Amino acid sequence: MSFDLNGKVALITGASSGIGKGTALYFAKNGARLAIAGRKEDNLKEVAKECEEINPNKEKVLTLVGDLSKEEDTERTFKETINHFNQLDILVNSAGIVMNGTAESTPLQDYDLQMNINVRSIFYLTKLAIPHLIRSKGNIVNVSSVTGLRSFPGAST
Repeated sequence: MSFDLNGKVALITGASSGIGKGTALYFAKNGARLAIAGRKEDNLKEVAKECEEINPNKEKVLTLVGDLSKEEDTERTFKETINHFNQLDILVNSAGIVMNGTAESTPLQDYDLQMNINVRSIFYLTKLAIPHLIRSKGNIVNVSSVTGLRSFPGAST
């Protein structure tokens, strides 16, 4: 199955690996203009290269390295996307981390990090994106984990 994403601008977080990477490649193959965000610069550069090679329009990919647990990085990621493309049609919130440990053994700092990436950054990016997505009649895709529905032994959340 394919979708015509020609001219559509997508910001994809967590794009340096996993579902975020797969989404970036799929969107590129279907002609999207991409801003990809993640913490691992080398991985992001490789994903960007792959996306540029398979994009039928040979669109250059905007890579945004940052830590979405930090509000300033989240804001910068969004602002650089808008400044570069002047529009946003699709926001894919795919960044997320999993930490192992029990509630008893997990430091509060680790819990805060996980919540800041897995919940707060999604809320903040969505908040920033809404005015642009209303204008473009765009979409938000939130990727989550099965651990939101089911607990696993040794998982702190």
